[in-house]
Amino acid sequence: MLKKITRIVLKILVGCFIFYLVVAGIVLPVALKWGIESQGAKALRHPVKVASVMFNPFLWRLDARGFKVLDSDGQVMAGFDRLSVDASFLALFKKTYRIESLVVEGLKINVVLLDAGHVNLMDLVPVAVPPANSPAPKEKAAASLSSPQALPLVVVDVIMFKNGQVNFLDRSIHPNFSVTLNDIDLKVTGLSTKPDSTTNALFHSRLGEKGVITSEVNLKPLTQPIELETSLALNGFALDVLTPYVGKYTGRSLKDGALEFKMDYRISGNKLTATHKVLVQRFAFGQKVESKDALPLPFGLVVALLEDPEGRIKISLPVTGDMSKPDFHYWSLLGQVVSNFFTGLITKPFAFLASAMGAESGTDELGYVRFLPGKADIPEAEQKKIITLLAGLKEHPKLKLEVNGGYDPDTDWKAIKIDTLAKDYAEIRRTSTRSESSIYQMLYQRRLGIRDLWTLTKKYKVKEGTYDDEKLIAEIKRQLIENAAVDKPALLALAAARAKAVYDFIVAAGFDAARLSVGASRQEQGSMGFVPLEFTLTVFGDTPSDTSLLTPPDSRGKLHQVKGS
Repeated sequence: MLKKITRIVLKILVGCFIFYLVVAGIVLPVALKWGIESQGAKALRHPVKVASVMFNPFLWRLDARGFKVLDSDGQVMAGFDRLSVDASFLALFKKTYRIESLVVEGLKINVVLLDAGHVNLMDLVPVAVPPANSPAPKEKAAASLSSPQALPLVVVDVIMFKNGQVNFLDRSIHPNFSVTLNDIDLKVTGLSTKPDSTTNALFHSRLGEKGVITSEVNLKPLTQPIELETSLALNGFALDVLTPYVGKYTGRSLKDGALEFKMDYRISGNKLTATHKVLVQRFAFGQKVESKDALPLPFGLVVALLEDPEGRIKISLPVTGDMSKPDFHYWSLLGQVVSNFFTGLITKPFAFLASAMGAESGTDELGYVRFLPGKADIPEAEQKKIITLLAGLKEHPKLKLEVNGGYDPDTDWKAIKIDTLAKDYAEIRRTSTRSESSIYQMLYQRRLGIRDLWTLTKKYKVKEGTYDDEKLIAEIKRQLIENAAVDKPALLALAAARAKAVYDFIVAAGFDAARLSVGASRQEQGSMGFVPLEFTLTVFGDTPSDTSLLTPPDSRGKLHQVKGS
């Protein structure tokens, strides 16, 4: 009897085992292939193809090959050559859902940005349909807060992507832009629902023909607040492939250039600390291209300001923020940092040169030289400023300096008249024995005539033949200084003398005269007892027709030079 029962039990076990093998090894792969193709096509609204699906019932290994999502033209939008998943059956007895490895080989994604700004992959996003009689969002949120549920223990030992490829094509720009991310390798370890688990990710890929991207991430995804340390580096990326974008927004092709980029982020205790370092080498604009979208910004000047004598552009942008604040928005914060950097660079190029030479914030501006009213001698303090400016210009060999003589028609003209009056008085004083009052009356008569002198002296007559000389002299001085018509040629001569003095000083300091010129004189507004002479920065070697790369539009939409202001 016992033998009979044993045989029956063995037959049942063998039958169950055979049934398991048939279901797991034959039925399940067929069902999965059908389900992936039919349900995937329904969810993604695009044809889905799978070459084969296999399941090893002994090792609990799922193997899918030749997965493809096709567009309306039959081209691959996304897919992979092989997906292999190894699960642990024994871990189920420990109430653990364990995946020992998940490997994707030959991942391929084709991203296309269409003319309307639409990305083709967005067509694969399923349309969410809210279920009928679903509770309101507030009720859901309240329910989730009142009854938090512990996550099941899920452990993924390793996730790997091997030899992946992402192709990007931008059809919204002409000529079209394309770039490929090749040889994508990604390894993720330590992924788990354990609250204190640390996930590590290593990424490596080639961008374009020579660019190399590497990244490492250490993350505690379930820790509150989140803990993150990550670094990303891009090396050797050839910038000439960006010509479609550069041409569209600058009106120039991109002749040469290589980009290196390094980014480090750390999030701890809701505090974000990040650094972004950019190194561009051998950057050079090419020929002009027609573009109605070209921005009237001084791109050439920006490049010249940033480049060092070795032709390298180094930019470092630190970002810090408190993620616990309700108004914290990362992209807004990063955009503000970038915007402030380039806005300051464009609007205050001389201040940028000063900071590059180690000057503290708030130090004197290097974009002008201050002169005493009516004088063309460079004050000693201003000479030191010019030396600092020249040191900065020597570090940026593409910059050219233009000296623009300046004058203030009020302050300078008054100083000229005072100086002229003093010289005229001194000249007469040397050869005359007359009194001071008589000499000033003589000067008044020369300028305004005998009739005006008689009228004036009557006002200050004390008695016959006697005058209040002190008040009379003061009034004569006032009228000769204040009432004389402005002599524009004299002011222009003063401005030219100032420009020549600055030009000669700069040349004598050893600066390359080929990078120096004297421009048109300008009427300026004096302040604090000084009159400014302003400099203009341009790009050495550019022709006048290239000024669109040098100067932004003013409020009237015309081009003007970027000067010290």
